[in-house]
Amino acid sequence: MGFDKNILTGRIIDDNTWWEERRIPFYDEFSKRRYYNGFFDLVSQKFPHRAVVLMGPRRIGKTVIMYQAIQDLIDSGVDPKHIFYFSLDTPIYTNVPLEELVNDGLSINNVSLENTYVFFDEIQYLKDWEIHLKSLVDKNRKTKFIASGSAAAALRMKSIESGAGRFTDYFLPPLTFAEYIDLNGYDKMLSETEVNFGGARRFYKCSDIEKFNDHFIDYINFGGFPEIALNSDKVKNPERVIQKDITDKVIMKDLPGLFGIENTLELQQFFNVLSYRTGEILDYKKVSQETKTDNKTIKKYIKYLEAAFLVKVLHRVDLSAKRFKNITQFKVYLTNPSLFTGLFGRIRASDERFPHLVETAVYAQYMHREHEYLRYANWKVGKEEGEVDLIQVSNNFQNVHWAVEVKWSDNPKAGKLKKFMEKNRLSKGVITSKTKFEDYEDLLIVPNSIYAYVVSKNALDKLDEEIL
Repeated sequence: MGFDKNILTGRIIDDNTWWEERRIPFYDEFSKRRYYNGFFDLVSQKFPHRAVVLMGPRRIGKTVIMYQAIQDLIDSGVDPKHIFYFSLDTPIYTNVPLEELVNDGLSINNVSLENTYVFFDEIQYLKDWEIHLKSLVDKNRKTKFIASGSAAAALRMKSIESGAGRFTDYFLPPLTFAEYIDLNGYDKMLSETEVNFGGARRFYKCSDIEKFNDHFIDYINFGGFPEIALNSDKVKNPERVIQKDITDKVIMKDLPGLFGIENTLELQQFFNVLSYRTGEILDYKKVSQETKTDNKTIKKYIKYLEAAFLVKVLHRVDLSAKRFKNITQFKVYLTNPSLFTGLFGRIRASDERFPHLVETAVYAQYMHREHEYLRYANWKVGKEEGEVDLIQVSNNFQNVHWAVEVKWSDNPKAGKLKKFMEKNRLSKGVITSKTKFEDYEDLLIVPNSIYAYVVSKNALDKLDEEIL
């Protein structure tokens, strides 16, 4: 079906209001995330000549930071008529080649592509987008192309395969706990302190840990999504927003389009089961029985859900931190604990599932540091069994760097953790708690909310260092 050219032109003009007004209303109200500076550096970068591919799940602010970048380009002196934005999930743009869209925009403004910035939002909606984008990059050496998409793993795979040397990937994760606290101004509740962990390490204490935990609980329910987390008083029925705009659109629209999935109902039910079990140890046999799917389908669906950045699989090691040859069990975490709210409703600290959501929230802070080799340990030696929730191993699996046991209790037991530490020659371990904060020679006991803040704060500081 072809659209009238005048309708297409009208839509392009409507989507690029800054050509006349030089301002982007509304988006000024959004605070800039800590990830913004790294993204804008890539947008501004002239050399090497590459397109920027902004990746991340739905509703975490990709469109917002694209608009913020457009406004900063205008403020820095770029002619607004040399900045184009196309949202490819708009029906009128369906299957229109990128080059045709760009040429239409140039004709409207009567400008050339030289020293022009072109933004393509939700680029995964164009089939073979990577071929189109690569062609534009190759033909236009003095034009900057920026694309975004909501299926991170799938986009990255195509970016690597087809855009070698042409694309630079930039990953925007869900809102971290440190961003949530800092952007809401709750960081005033914290004061710096030091703990002894292989030397002095910066940590934080809170004068009212119960109140800080309330913010942590709010973060678990809604905090991963900036629009909701930073405007909670304005968003009606956030559970419904999360469900309809994220899980429904991703499961029912994005993934079928990317992978040709026909049985979306089966995939939705499978995702529901994994989401409810977030933070638990699962095995293929039980998942197969519960979801009525075979192992091959389970692995395929997990791959799809990971591609959409809805879940993340954590693999198992034994007491000696060695990998298993036969993989029979695994852990699955929601990449954002707030997804649980969208599926099952708001969760309270007294709910049976809440400790698993705490573990999910803690793990989510580590996902912003993709280079980490994270695993969980689970073993059975004779009659003795044990588990440690999170460990980091070296890339050759010869050494363990640290180990963390996540508990929602002020009387956490450290026996299994200490067994693992002894076996792997770790001098100190971490065990989380509700409110207890004590620094022993071999063990750091710290509230989950503080620990989640420290992990994400460190990741953000490392991000700033990379920009500098």
